[in-house]
Amino acid sequence: MTTKIKATAYRLAGGSKTVYSADYEEKISTFNSFKKQIEKLIGLVVTLVTDNLATELKQKVSRDTVDSGMNKFEKVGQALYKYSSQIEDDSAVAVLKAAKEVFDDAGQKHRSFRTNMLEKVQKPMKEWIETNAKHVSKELKSVDSKRDELDCAINKLRKKPDDLEVQAVKERAEGTFKDELEKTDKLLDDEIMESVSRAPKYEFDKE
Repeated sequence: MTTKIKATAYRLAGGSKTVYSADYEEKISTFNSFKKQIEKLIGLVVTLVTDNLATELKQKVSRDTVDSGMNKFEKVGQALYKYSSQIEDDSAVAVLKAAKEVFDDAGQKHRSFRTNMLEKVQKPMKEWIETNAKHVSKELKSVDSKRDELDCAINKLRKKPDDLEVQAVKERAEGTFKDELEKTDKLLDDEIMESVSRAPKYEFDKE
């Protein structure tokens, strides 16, 4: 039986359950909420810069064709260009070429926007999820594990209060848990402060 299962069984039977402070619980809640919002934003960024799924797949698979890398605005411009080359009315051709320039410009702005969103917004958010958030989550699990070990040791000591070896195990578990908790509490403080300070500092290329 694992320590976690033992600790759960002890608690269900009315045994020891070490309780985290309200301040620590609030920090965990803040971190988890922030992490979920970042994950949602990553998905939102993809939605904002993606023309549609078919276009994305085409761009990945068919880069040898002329229009495979074009976005939706550039494709309209390309269509206008092709149409203008097929008619003989000079005034109509001039109108179509002018319209093409408008769509080409919009296409370039869309491309720049896409690059900015992916490189300067989505990329750092994904890096945070894959590094900082992953590390914090690992440490939170470690604290929970040390708490389980402490509660198991406390419950064993209740059954054998005069056993010196059991007392020593409990004291070691208590010290280890305290150290892990203090370390993770500080980690949460640092991560929350850093995340808040970095959040509004995205910079975009100006054209």
